[in-house]
Amino acid sequence: MSASEGKASVIGVFGRSAADYEQVGVEFFTPMGRALVERAGVGEGARVLDVGCGRGHVLLPAAEAAGPSGTAVGIDLAEEMVALTASAAAHLPWVTVSVGDAAAPDFPDGSFDTVLAGLVIFFLPSPEDALTAYRRVLRPGGRLAFSTFGAQDPVFESVVKTLASFAPPAEGERPLDRFRDPASITGLLAGWSGVEITEHVIESRFSDRSVFWEWLWSHGIRALLEQIPGSRLDEARDAAFAVLPEAPFSLHTTLRVTTATARA
Repeated sequence: MSASEGKASVIGVFGRSAADYEQVGVEFFTPMGRALVERAGVGEGARVLDVGCGRGHVLLPAAEAAGPSGTAVGIDLAEEMVALTASAAAHLPWVTVSVGDAAAPDFPDGSFDTVLAGLVIFFLPSPEDALTAYRRVLRPGGRLAFSTFGAQDPVFESVVKTLASFAPPAEGERPLDRFRDPASITGLLAGWSGVEITEHVIESRFSDRSVFWEWLWSHGIRALLEQIPGSRLDEARDAAFAVLPEAPFSLHTTLRVTTATARA
């Protein structure tokens, strides 16, 4: 799959999941967004750019932190995400949401005090080029903060492995694999200063297995589910349920937050 085909595939998956994204009664991305904004140190009056803003799990807490004297700009290539997030932020006049590429934000040099990227950088065809773009749109001394996944809950990993057995074999390296090792992340930020990586454990609670199944369809795992032949989806669901504990249950996900400062 070419880079352009890969990008189109990601846009399509998140466009189709937009209506349900973080809307099924399970908190997953919302506390992750709050953790990212807190680590970024967004303050009153800050000019903030959130790339790949999705349904606003980073943008909205950033807007709250920046306040009416600041600006919070969200961009995303999934038009469905943009429309829903713009509606959710309509009561905040200092927030704007528009269609834009997280890999190449189209803003003048030095436009922002902070650039935020919540669980998006591993979807980009060239994270190195994206980081260069973020440094360009930041003022000297501006702050970058992005999140990636650390350790997944063993139950979740078992579910994904089970579901993958019903889909065609994956080809090549997964983009996520580049961000498993903190040393690899640090290596990408050679042109930045003050690089810090922190980890935050997020608990997500599920009232029953049907909610868990609905939740899987509401975010990026949808890409895997859509590869499973329709005739085998029920079988795949039952196999996934077989590795889940009795409801209610919780999953614990380690969020890794990386912060860095743009050199003058």
